[in-house]
Amino acid sequence: MGKDYYDDMQERSSWRSGRDGSENNRPSKGLIWTIALGIAICVVVIVIWYQFFPAQNQGPENQSTVIEEVLPEVKEIADAPQIRSDVNPEGGISPSDAPVVDTGSARAIDDSSPLRRTPTTSGASIQYAEHLVKEGEDLASIADLYSLKPQTLISVNKIRNIQAVKEGVVLTIPDRDGQLYTVREGDMLSTIARRYSPTLGWKTLQELNNLKNERIFVGQELFIPDTSSSSLAQLTDVSPIQFQKPSSGTISRLFGQSFENPTTGTSEILAGILIEGDWGEAVVASAKGEVVDAGYEQKGRGRFVILSHEGGYRSSYYHLENVSSDVRIGASLEKGQVIGSIGTSGTDYEQPTLFFSIEQSGIALDPLQFF
Repeated sequence: MGKDYYDDMQERSSWRSGRDGSENNRPSKGLIWTIALGIAICVVVIVIWYQFFPAQNQGPENQSTVIEEVLPEVKEIADAPQIRSDVNPEGGISPSDAPVVDTGSARAIDDSSPLRRTPTTSGASIQYAEHLVKEGEDLASIADLYSLKPQTLISVNKIRNIQAVKEGVVLTIPDRDGQLYTVREGDMLSTIARRYSPTLGWKTLQELNNLKNERIFVGQELFIPDTSSSSLAQLTDVSPIQFQKPSSGTISRLFGQSFENPTTGTSEILAGILIEGDWGEAVVASAKGEVVDAGYEQKGRGRFVILSHEGGYRSSYYHLENVSSDVRIGASLEKGQVIGSIGTSGTDYEQPTLFFSIEQSGIALDPLQFF
């Protein structure tokens, strides 16, 4: 009994010790969390790998399949302009149903004569078109076709020889009457506007020429509306003769500017230039020519001389103080030969002033285009 008790006590003791040992040998919570965290990281890495690198799990066979699906689309777009089929398999509009440009009709319209139109007088910027001169057309008929003055076309196209306007020449056509002006030293939009028209205004001039601001520079070309003519654009031919400035004085009024006609006292458009000089300063023939008219008007031209030149040109010299004895109707004068001296005859001018003009076939030209 004692042994049994002893053994029994031993077994219970070992049972207790085992029970206590199991308590002490149980894994710690930190170790469990570390293992769980490691597993979670592995799962995340695997998920990321499959998410961002799926192509590496595909074989070459799959890659070639993708390429084969894309290439037909690119080829179809590149070849689209050559499609001629009348049937669209996708049910869209076939090429035969699409609008067709009749190039023959387009050429016919381009080759036809432009429509007569009324020139605009709005403040919008000036617009230009081109006109190919056809057989039988001349400057006057072309100007009439566009309801413009011949002087406008002379100015915009810098024409010095009207006879050069013939078949095959391309002319620039503005959408209204006016002239081109080349900006000179000291010019401002306001002074240019006042010089040509007291009612024009610099703002209108700015808008008309599509300028971003009022700044202009020497040599710039500006379109001046509603005047008779002046300079620039596309020159069709040069003059068959060369003119020179008839006096060494200062040019005080430009071709196409507004001025007071000494004969009528009314404001008109200047068909030549005014040159101011000193008493007794010589006036010479601008080019070789024949005296076709000369005389005296008490109010208007004063003492004047008119020369005829080759090519249908004429040059006029008004307000002379005196005329050389060699100058008489029918006489031939050489270029630079003295005609007389600058004066104020026929005017109320205080400063000696010469009116000088050049015309061809009865149409006034800008003298500044010749010298």
